[in-house]
Amino acid sequence: MSIYDEINEQKLDALKELGNIGAGNAATAISTMLNKKIDITVPSTEIIPISELWKEFSDPEDITAGSMVEIGGELHGAILFLLGTQETKKILELLMLPRPEDLTQIDEMTSSAIGEVGNIMCSSYISALSNFTGLNIHSLPPKITVDMLTAIVSESSLMVTEGSDFVILIRTDINIEDYEGNVKGFLIYLSDEQNIIKLLKTLGMGTNND
Repeated sequence: MSIYDEINEQKLDALKELGNIGAGNAATAISTMLNKKIDITVPSTEIIPISELWKEFSDPEDITAGSMVEIGGELHGAILFLLGTQETKKILELLMLPRPEDLTQIDEMTSSAIGEVGNIMCSSYISALSNFTGLNIHSLPPKITVDMLTAIVSESSLMVTEGSDFVILIRTDINIEDYEGNVKGFLIYLSDEQNIIKLLKTLGMGTNND
């Protein structure tokens, strides 16, 4: 039986709460960065097959920028933060940066700004993960990739999952002062099955794969 088959609603609620803690920390930092009131909520968290991740995006072939922060210490893997193309451009506008027509042509300053937002989101979650589990883990410097959404996910997963079929998907809604609607984003925990099981055990969620 796979991890996917064993996870129940109670276990998903614990992962969602972990996401909420990270989101609260990230909201404070991004609010300071944008000089606007920010509220980040986590509508849902799931463990899903990597092969189904593309269904989350309205257009998986959209070109966007993804930020990946690897995890070091007692837990290995990476957190990938993704926004859609238009959401990324909106964040850049709020940072008072030029809105690029083509994200593949962004300059170093723009890339750095995208990386900083992604680093805040990913590192806030990793910090919450460390505090929640008691594991000694830390963030490594962020890596920025501009490509199709599906290509970013594929490239990132190949780097850290070692053949694992599943990821932890944390959906986020970023509500920004004076901005109608919300900015939908995705935090994706990529790792191999051994580390996912280790995380679930540390959270009191043992599986039959122990």
